[in-house]
Amino acid sequence: MSSGDERTGDGVLAQMSDAEVEGYLTGLQRRKQALPTAEQEDGGATRGYALLMLIAGILGMYASVSLIRTEKQHLLDPASQLACDINPLIGCGSFLDSPQNQLFFGISNAIYGLAFFAGIVALALVLLSSGRLGRWLWQALCLAMVLAAVWLVWFQYQSFVVERALCPYCLLTWFATIPLIVHTWARSVQAGHVPAPDALRRFLVHGRWYITIGVYLVIVLIAVVRFWEQWAMVF
Repeated sequence: MSSGDERTGDGVLAQMSDAEVEGYLTGLQRRKQALPTAEQEDGGATRGYALLMLIAGILGMYASVSLIRTEKQHLLDPASQLACDINPLIGCGSFLDSPQNQLFFGISNAIYGLAFFAGIVALALVLLSSGRLGRWLWQALCLAMVLAAVWLVWFQYQSFVVERALCPYCLLTWFATIPLIVHTWARSVQAGHVPAPDALRRFLVHGRWYITIGVYLVIVLIAVVRFWEQWAMVF
């Protein structure tokens, strides 16, 4: 910035009230915070994101393995009481015999989920070890998150509309995947691996937790409204 620009900027600031100056400086700070670090531009990630990725992956693997074990128990003894069948509303038994449980090639969805979350854990360990991922890998990861979001919405429709029941392992998967989707996109856009307008970049970076919590609240609201009459059987 030239000395003339500096004088002009100082003159503008001098005409502002204290509140306006504070707001202006806060805006500058927020724009600066939304810029990528050298580590992010090089394919790395913050420790916070890597830990979130690891925790989400572990939770997803646990849900997938638990569902696979439940499916095995159901196949061996269809009349057995499943641990996930908690009450008439919350349970997974109704899902196991439905076509939705094996969407592709007759393979359980839980196996695909296990493979997906195992890959997430592996990438998280790389990032926690100060490793770097290529730009193409971040873009592929964002594409995977889009597919995961479509997958989640489809299964939520099956739960709320078709089966009218809530599978506890599916709920855990939703809980783990939603922040993973939001934060992966926020990190990739921040680093410039996925092109986006500056306003969108700031929105994702600063609002990623608000978006995550907002999605959680929407799902809870839908569940409350959709199963309003059935909650009496739970409480």
